[in-house]
Amino acid sequence: MKKYTLLLIAFLMCAFVGNGYAQFRDFEDDNGSNNQNNNRRNNQQRYRLMDHLRFGGDFGLGFATGAFSVQFCPQVGYYFNQYITAGLIGTYEYYKYNSSSYNSISSSVYGGGIYADSHPLDFLVIHAEAQVICYDNYWANYNDPEKKVDIPILIGGGYHKQLTDRASVNMMLLWNLNTTKGLEHNTSFSNPIIRINVTF
Repeated sequence: MKKYTLLLIAFLMCAFVGNGYAQFRDFEDDNGSNNQNNNRRNNQQRYRLMDHLRFGGDFGLGFATGAFSVQFCPQVGYYFNQYITAGLIGTYEYYKYNSSSYNSISSSVYGGGIYADSHPLDFLVIHAEAQVICYDNYWANYNDPEKKVDIPILIGGGYHKQLTDRASVNMMLLWNLNTTKGLEHNTSFSNPIIRINVTF
């Protein structure tokens, strides 16, 4: 698991280093002292920032033996260039588990973390994310009221379609590299994971 975590961190660091260098080039010649010019430059910088922000969310379905879940992940990201977007992602999901041996179980799961998307080709998206997720420990102990914490690490990819200059849609198949044995039914991060992502 440590190997996958290091790969994800290295991927995100490369994206942020590239963005930092680009911002340095933008500002290294900004030595003006006139307040009016400075205000104009600040407004232009603010507009450029908004041009790079992307908002959206994921809609996900998870399936396992006797289990079903629906998941929504709102997100905000920074569009570094046509190849890399990275940012913050949140999760809320509802799941239900039915078994002939146990009572029907249903609960909500929530959390958040970081993600990164890469577009090596116009029609292809490669996705990676790590989140901290809180859930009820019903599968291990039905009477345990305490919330448990898991850290799913997801990688995968799929089809990318650019709809407008800002809007796009991704249809992805993801795989959880950090599954917790015996707790697969507690969240929708059991493999495989299907997501439809829309950003604008």
